[in-house]
Order: sequence, then C-alpha cells, then structure tokens
Amino acid sequence: MAHPALLPVVLTCNTDLRFIDLIQVVGAEFLKHLSFSQEDGERLWLAIQEGIANAMRHGNKLVKDKPVKVTFTPKVDRFEIRIEDRGPGVDLEALPDPNLPENLLKPGGRGVFFMRQVMDEVHMERHPQGSTLVLVKARKVREPHP
Repeated sequence: MAHPALLPVVLTCNTDLRFIDLIQVVGAEFLKHLSFSQEDGERLWLAIQEGIANAMRHGNKLVKDKPVKVTFTPKVDRFEIRIEDRGPGVDLEALPDPNLPENLLKPGGRGVFFMRQVMDEVHMERHPQGSTLVLVKARKVREPHP
C-alpha cells in the first residue's frame, strides 16, 4: 500500500536562537520519515540549522519581535526547506569563498559554503516583506517492486 503524501509543516517563531532546538525536533522527525540515513540526516540538519541561525542573526538582526518562518515540504523526489525572515536577503553568489587563503582565518562565512556542500540546491528569494532561503535535497526514489 502506498504511503499518503506528507503535507508541508510550517513553523513560525520569534527571533530567538533557542527556538532552533525546538524546530530541530520537527526537522529530525521529517528526516527519519523521508528515509535519510542518520549520517545524511545529521548533515542536512546542520545545514538547516545554519540557515535558520543566519535568518535570525543576519536577516532579522536578532530583533526578537521579527518572525522566522520555516516550512518543511516533503515531495516524492526531494525535500524542500524554506526559511523566511524580514531582512533584505543577500546575493549568495557574491559571498567570498571561505577556502581562499585570505579568508581562511576569518571567523564567519562558512555557513552558505557548508549548505552548498550538503544540499542539491541553495538559493535566495527576495520579496517586499523580506527574504527566503530555499534549501533542496534530492531524495532517492525507490523503484516499485514487480
């Protein structure tokens, strides 16, 4: 019997880094239900966590009354995570390469690089109310048994 499609789950919280742990509970359950290995799930969660932290720190500037909205959307062929904040967004292509010698000792700048290593797609959407970081991880589609 085919499993029913999982619906998107939307979580909205104030900008407070402590909420990341709460969001992780939901994200971890999704990763288990989507049959990602524990190792892949941990890497995916680190990328998602980095995206949420960036939305709170850089997008909302840690202003507590600005919301962050995280949407987990499971699909047959991929898992999509959308992280919305009230900031203007950033040109991801313009970020400096953290592997260049002049950037190796800088304290930040590795989050987006890591997300790109883990995810199949990382892009920023800008809109009048703020911006949305979109993270996509392809899923292996199981062939039906004959």
